[in-house]
Amino acid sequence: MMPTPLRVLILEDREADAELMVHALRRAGFAPHWQRVETEVDYLACLQANLDVILADYAMGEFNALQALTLLQKHGLDIPCIVVTGAVSEEAAVACMKRGAADYLLKDRLARLGPAVMQALAQKHLRSERLQAAEALRQSEANFRLLFAANPHAMWVYDVQTLRFLEVNEAAVAHYGYPRDAFLRMRITDIRPPEDIPRLLEHIQEGRPPLQFSGQWRHRLHNGRIIDVDITSHTLEFGGRHAVLVVAQDITERLRAEAALLQKDEELRAMSQQLWQAAKLATMGELSASIAHELNNPLTTISLRVEDLLVRTSPDDPAQRSLAVIAQEVARMGALVANLLHFSRHSQPQISSLDMRAEVDDTLTLIQSHLRNHRIRVMREFALEIPLIHADRQQMRQVFLNLFTNASDAMPQGGTLTLRVGRGALAAGTPAVILECIDTGVGIAPEHLDRVGEPFFTTKGEGKGTGLGMAICRRIMREHGGTLDLTSALGQGTTVRVLLPVPHEAHGVEWHEGGVE
Repeated sequence: MMPTPLRVLILEDREADAELMVHALRRAGFAPHWQRVETEVDYLACLQANLDVILADYAMGEFNALQALTLLQKHGLDIPCIVVTGAVSEEAAVACMKRGAADYLLKDRLARLGPAVMQALAQKHLRSERLQAAEALRQSEANFRLLFAANPHAMWVYDVQTLRFLEVNEAAVAHYGYPRDAFLRMRITDIRPPEDIPRLLEHIQEGRPPLQFSGQWRHRLHNGRIIDVDITSHTLEFGGRHAVLVVAQDITERLRAEAALLQKDEELRAMSQQLWQAAKLATMGELSASIAHELNNPLTTISLRVEDLLVRTSPDDPAQRSLAVIAQEVARMGALVANLLHFSRHSQPQISSLDMRAEVDDTLTLIQSHLRNHRIRVMREFALEIPLIHADRQQMRQVFLNLFTNASDAMPQGGTLTLRVGRGALAAGTPAVILECIDTGVGIAPEHLDRVGEPFFTTKGEGKGTGLGMAICRRIMREHGGTLDLTSALGQGTTVRVLLPVPHEAHGVEWHEGGVE
């Protein structure tokens, strides 16, 4: 595969760092044609519209990335600028993004440079498509105006008292399809859809200025087709009668173009959000790998030492229980590291046949005392017969444990947690087993609902959540071919639905209810 040509301007005062960036770009599949500058004068001299990307150091003495971004905006150039720098504060990174930086990354993380450039170029392409769509619409409207400038608009005069047409022009005859003599026997209500006539009559009875833009209306052509029109009217005397001159402009195609542009804009916004989410997950993967490297070795050492002490300690020794607690906590810390690693690599699941009801009960047993201490009453509503699922037992318990503890946290004053297990179906109609986790807690605000499941986003108070739990649950469900969605309203609790596919569809479901205090 041929390397992708790339025109790059590098704002960097260290030549070695610039060459490292170029090397990273080549490894990512680019063929960079690059130039390095250090001063504002050289930067402006090389600032051209045909550049593909700018790589800028955050601080270089008299000239820095923020100034470079300001000059880029001042010249009105749409060139992605990525800040590549050493250690940088969060405030500085935010300032760069606000000033228009496409991305920022550290010099010791140049492996991300290639993907960051690809993303920036993709976003620029999306912006270009949007501008082209807007220009196409503008040109269409210009052609529309030019067409009517060369030919008279559809125009007519009608009697205010009788609403009959007094005169029509040739453009109206040609556009609406009614013969001229037929037009002059009709009333203006005859070219309106029946459901629009009451609004028309009400509008006519209102007081009107001499010149009025009457807004958007619908007209019916001779062939029955309905068109959208903009109406401008002017009162006048015509043949001794009080009349109104109307100019009708057909805007049907323009509205369709605007609707198409709006849809395109929504698609571009959705794609941009997906790219941004992918970038966040990539950054998180790097962080997870670093944490695992730093924590796994000392955790392993501690675990081995504790096991050795447990072997050497007699069962009746008072230290035996303390050592067991330490071993348990070390194992829990290892599990937390494993959670983070879900975002840096995919582990091989240990698939087995499971009964979701049994897995839910086993998970409840693990946190029974926690739920009792928080005054949470558990209602179990399990189908009498459900098919087995194929899943990783530990990952399923991880999902259930997270959902149950989240529900408990949402009910600080106590409440009821209802757990329903039965049959369901995925979107494609695939048979599934469904778990509904319903709490009577505080609920989630509408503006936060769509963000639940984003890494590091949490609705809990400071220090009470990392924002990783639901993100991990969603990933586990995706890896198992299932889904996880939730509905919630403030003050009305939250319902989380987990669906997992089953190999074969079963029949006949009966429900029984039971409560666990």
